Amino acid sequence: MKKIKILSTKTLSNDLKHLFSDLKFDLYHNDFISIQPLILNLPKHDGSWIFTSKNAVEAVFSSNQNIDNFFNKIYCVGKNTKSLLVKKGQKIAKMAQNSSNLAEFISKTAKNEKFIFCRSNIKNEEFSDFFKKKNIELKELVAYNNVAKPKKYDQIFDAILFYSPSGIKSFMINNSLNNSYCVCIGQTTSKYAKRYSNKVLSCKVPTIENVISETIKLFEK
Repeated sequence: MKKIKILSTKTLSNDLKHLFSDLKFDLYHNDFISIQPLILNLPKHDGSWIFTSKNAVEAVFSSNQNIDNFFNKIYCVGKNTKSLLVKKGQKIAKMAQNSSNLAEFISKTAKNEKFIFCRSNIKNEEFSDFFKKKNIELKELVAYNNVAKPKKYDQIFDAILFYSPSGIKSFMINNSLNNSYCVCIGQTTSKYAKRYSNKVLSCKVPTIENVISETIKLFEK
């Protein structure tokens, strides 16, 4: 029986790899980007903070500043980001499933607040532009760098798992999608993937587990 070749553009833990334990899958996984936290001087900010990834949380909390009672109010994207913030002792004003939903929520319920957005060096133009169009004050703090780690594969994969636009960019440096399905963690990533493919799936809830679940469902028939 021909095996279904799967590539994850992020290294998977043993527990996550086990989800592909069915013998019909041939799993490859590798990190196509590396995360480099920056040395931060956190600005004093009397408004609300926005975190859309665990990487931003880790970068901010790894700064050497005393951040007890530092954050006035926190908004975030994704349950994993929220869990990490709670683990760091923070209270969350609002968690949304994706950045678009969070921006919409803020525009309807908190447009008079001032915000600071902790992000990577790769800017989410759509998110930033939304605040500008709605005349909501948004400062942006680059907390970490996404650095490409390109790799070349000679195999043709049945499905490729993507977790960020920067992961797609890194993959495309030395590879092509051929006719592979692109299974994406969320809307921002899937929107970018559609530049290269019309075989794109997006998770409703952005977690790695759901990316894997959607991939397995794809080949259940």
